[in-house]
This record gives sequence, C-alpha cells and structure tokens, in this order.
Amino acid sequence: MAQDLRSYIDLIREHKLLLDIKKEVDPLTNLAGIAYRGENEVGKGTMFHSLKGFPGWTAVSYMCGSREKMALGLGTTKEKSLVELGGRISRGLIKPKAVKDGPVKEIILKEDQADLGKIPIHVHSDSDRGVPFIGSAMQFVKDPETGTQNIALQRDHIKGAQKMGIFVHPKRHTDICMQKYWQAGKPMPVATVIGHHPAYYIASTWTTSYDTDEIDIAGALLQQSVELVRCETSDIMVPADAEIVIEGEVPPNYMEDEGPFCEHAGMTHGTLQQPIINVKCITMRRNAIYYALQGGRPISESQPLDGFPMELVLYARIKDVGGFIDVKDVVALPYAGGSHIIVVQMNPRKAGEVRSMLMALLSSPYLHPKIGIAVDEDIDPHNAQSIMYAISTRVNPKSDVFIIPDTLCHTGDLTAERLPDVGDHMGFYPRIGSKMLIDATKGSSQLTPELRAYFEPVRPMGLANVKLEDFLA
Repeated sequence: MAQDLRSYIDLIREHKLLLDIKKEVDPLTNLAGIAYRGENEVGKGTMFHSLKGFPGWTAVSYMCGSREKMALGLGTTKEKSLVELGGRISRGLIKPKAVKDGPVKEIILKEDQADLGKIPIHVHSDSDRGVPFIGSAMQFVKDPETGTQNIALQRDHIKGAQKMGIFVHPKRHTDICMQKYWQAGKPMPVATVIGHHPAYYIASTWTTSYDTDEIDIAGALLQQSVELVRCETSDIMVPADAEIVIEGEVPPNYMEDEGPFCEHAGMTHGTLQQPIINVKCITMRRNAIYYALQGGRPISESQPLDGFPMELVLYARIKDVGGFIDVKDVVALPYAGGSHIIVVQMNPRKAGEVRSMLMALLSSPYLHPKIGIAVDEDIDPHNAQSIMYAISTRVNPKSDVFIIPDTLCHTGDLTAERLPDVGDHMGFYPRIGSKMLIDATKGSSQLTPELRAYFEPVRPMGLANVKLEDFLA
C-alpha cells in the first residue's frame, strides 16, 4: 500500500488529530488563521473542503505541525521516535525504484493550461502584502555532472500564471547545483513537488552531504523503496504518489525581487534578489489536495518540520560524546521560533558530561541552535512550564550558564551581527553571534546522589493513583 498524503490524512483523522472544515474559507484571507488556531489551540491539523474561488479543490494544513503527528505517520510515537527513526537511518538508506506511471500523472497540463492561478495557493500572513506563497514546495533538482538529485523545502513566490520566485539559500545544495547550470549558460530544470507523506518532507529538510539523494532518506524512514516517475519536460524523477508537480526552469543569471515573507522564526524577512521559475507543465492527481503548509508566526508548521530531522541528527551526534551519554530525548522547541533553542533530556552520570554534551549540541551541521539546555529525566522537554521550573530551581547562573562568543549563526537570526563586507550574490549575509549553554540538571552531575535528591520536586499526595474522570462521573 502506498504511503502518501491521503493515507496519512486518513490515519490522523482516525486518531482524532484532524479537523474537517466544511464551511467555505478563503485561501487569500482566512485559511492561514483558521489553520493556525487548529494546531495551536487544539493540536490538530486541518482539512478544508470548500475553498472560495476554487470549486472542487480541498486543502490541508499543519500535516507536519507536531512530532506526535509525524511520528504516528511513521509507525512510532513521539517518545520513541528518535531511537526508532535513528535506527532506520543507521541501518542504511533505501534507493527508490522507477515506475512508468503513477497517480500524479492523472492530469497533465501544458503551455497555457499550466496556470498557477487555478491552484488554491494561500496567503500566509498579513505581512506578505497579499501575495500567495507555496510553503510546501519540495524542489527537486538534478546535478548536471553527476546526475544525483537533491530535494530542498523552499518557498515559492507566486508572480504570475506561469512564473514563481524561488527562494534559494546561498551555498546550500540547490544553489551549488544551480551555479553549475548557470556557469554553463543553461537554465536549471526544477520540479516543485507539493503534497505527500511526512517522510518526504522530513527528508527534504535533512542537512546531509551534497552527494546524498534525500529520496533515499525518505525510503529509509518508510522502510521501503519509494516509487518515482519521470517528469514530462525534464529527466528529473519525482514521487509517483505526490498530489501536484510543477515543472519548470530557472533561467541563468537572472534574479528579481522576492518577498517579503513571514519566515520560520515568526518574523518577516524583507525583499531579496532571488531566481525565478518559468513554469512549463503541471501534473496532478484527480481531485488533487493542496498542501497549505503554513509559515510565519510561532508555532508555524515549518518549525516542527525543520526541528524533527534536526532532533534526529543531534541525537545521533551527542549520545556518543565521550563514549556514551544516556540521552532520553532531544527537542527543538517549536514555540521558541526558528528551532533556535534545543532541550536535551538526559541522565547525567559523571562529572563534565553535561558540558561536553552541550558543546557538541551547538557544533553540528545545523546553524539554527544557539541556546542548549540540559534537563533531567523528571523534566518534560516538550513542556515550557516544566523547562522553566528546571531553569529557575536548578540553575546557578554563575556556574551553570556558559556563553560562547563569535560563532557562526543562522542567517535568519536577526539578533546576530551581520558581516557587511561578505555579502552574497542573493543578498544574504553571514552572521556572527554568541551561543549559550545551560546546565539545568539537578545541581550538577558532580554532586552525590544524596545531594541531587534535594532537587526532586514534591508531588501532591495521591497524584500517581488518581484520575480526575473517576471523580466526575
């Protein structure tokens, strides 16, 4: 059985993690707000069955809005996901298999029929000047020299019926590939894939080597070879069970204004010079479902989606520091904005272990993390109240907080200092700032078990043995 967006929707609906919205909503004015309330007020994704101006279409949002939902789709739980999925990756990536046809080819639109205005692409925030952006755009490109494909989750700015601005992060994989085409004076073929199982979206945000095809990561997460079909206008291979594929080309050495857009940290990034995509073809399933992945204000959907693969990579990195560290969980706090704060739940066993772990945590392939917090097993790393309790009762700032100055920071971290003399061809600037480590474990791993016991929180009498519903009947 194919594991696609539709099977995933059925699964989360079965587990009562989906709101079915039957009343008419407008993708340009209120879809984003309704979807945001669904995730942030009741913890559920949303499916919209009546879209103003787009008869016959449905849309979904916040499909990847929490680790709970994504883990469910991958056959595990929020608590067990890092160990389980990390194990799948360590056992080896799984190559895809090519097929001749698939559901995404049920409708094929070329030339003037390939009209972006017929797709219910939504407006994400009130700061985006009413311009629709595709937040769920997995960009598939193919290296012209090696033939290796790359996937990246990047926003697309709708500029016309057959024209999009594409956000390309400088010196990352899409840019490396694009520069090879541009240096040869050729346009870069690109396939924008919209709507699929969370495994594909997790893979698309995974930071890995340039010569690794992220589709192999999706296969490992799903524990099966995924099926790919060839595009109509290029030799790029795309998922056969995707909802929509927009095929196009990025013309060489040409850029236009792109943005502003509400980015992952919940702030608006201004106008940048970015390449464009000229659309050549759109293929889709019958009754295609548009995936309105929501960016912007915390918690946006992009934050847990960015955070989940980061958590997996960081877990694998820190658990073996100094031999072996008893790490229970790693959480990139989605409500903190931009996955810049990472909390590690662990069982400290020897002196120096916490600090060594935290240093490794903030020196990984990811530039997002700037604050690392270590907590004990009795602290819930997914709960802000529990984390703040640990910081307020177990941290002596003089001995338990450490600042590391002059480190590379994420380009989207506006608190870090911009280096104006090292500008980039697309208007980005490297940023230098500081990072902070906080040991919020019980006093310190250097204390004896007897002294650490003083930091145990008290519990109301009978708490472990009562259920409120038993007394409300």
